[in-house]
Amino acid sequence: MQQWQRQKKTSPKCRLKVTFFGEAGIDTGALSREFLTEMLAEVENRLFVGGSDKKGKNPVYCLSSLDSNYFRIVGEIMAASLAQGGPCPNFLREWCFRYLCSRETDSIQVSASDVTDVELSLLIERINSTSKDSISDLVEDIVTCGYTGIVSVEKRDLMIRSVVLHSTMRVVPMLDQIRKGLQLYDLPNVMKSHEDFCLPLFVPGDDEEVDATFLLEKSRPVFSETGSAKHQKEVKIMNFLQDYLQEIEDSEKEVPSNSSTTAEGLTVGRIMQWMTGQRHKPVLPSEKKDFVINVKFHHDCDTQHTVCFPTVSACSRTVTFPSAHLKTYCEFKNNLALAICHGQTFDRV
Repeated sequence: MQQWQRQKKTSPKCRLKVTFFGEAGIDTGALSREFLTEMLAEVENRLFVGGSDKKGKNPVYCLSSLDSNYFRIVGEIMAASLAQGGPCPNFLREWCFRYLCSRETDSIQVSASDVTDVELSLLIERINSTSKDSISDLVEDIVTCGYTGIVSVEKRDLMIRSVVLHSTMRVVPMLDQIRKGLQLYDLPNVMKSHEDFCLPLFVPGDDEEVDATFLLEKSRPVFSETGSAKHQKEVKIMNFLQDYLQEIEDSEKEVPSNSSTTAEGLTVGRIMQWMTGQRHKPVLPSEKKDFVINVKFHHDCDTQHTVCFPTVSACSRTVTFPSAHLKTYCEFKNNLALAICHGQTFDRV
């Protein structure tokens, strides 16, 4: 955040060029996509908080971050990511998006499900379950949320409404800062004119996660002559890749999303990021048309050494598998996991 803020000679509106210290990679697109992917993920984790319904997040109520203009930087990063091929910032609650479009508090429609703050969510639960004898214990918390009426179980709905409004309205200044950052590319005007079109770019949807099917559909293996021994090895490796991706996808469904899905902490999205620099589906029509992952096979590896690993060129979206070390599914699984977890550098120029 502070490095982004320290820009002196250039504007975030310029083409983003990224260099990772100690790595030889030249940015022709993959490095900037990798940077924006990691940056937006950290922004989401640190400055936004979500509820249990997984329908988006609200900005964190943090006045120190507001005072440091961090939320304006968030808006600039969102705008740059959308304009330069990075992931969509589709982790906002719908009411947040509607406010960013119009900046009118009168049109905001919020409910108890839009309260993502843990303490305030718990307060709503306590108000719902309280009795006449115990409601006096909640008076201080309810009044703190701006409720000025009579505190009684008969006024339960009004008290909950006050908590909901308190929870959402207090983060409006954060949204105002984000909106200023989005003005980098005049996005608020575009969002206001095309709300329905822009909604999936900022609000979670159903078809946004990279899955095994998507990754396999975009893979373009370069096979040897049909019927040859090399071709048989290559087909077997592609089958191993399909099985491995589906195994990881199944483990993602069984384990909560905020924990490691496997011993290596891998997801299908992370595997695609290793191959291409991005873990999101392409957004722009031109990107969708040209997005393929080239799969090659190396058959001349020296089998006398212990092991060698798959290599990737993220800028050209090419992965090369060493066939001599991937004879069984167990070998493939262990080899690929090690390559992904310990081979994240951009060394291939």
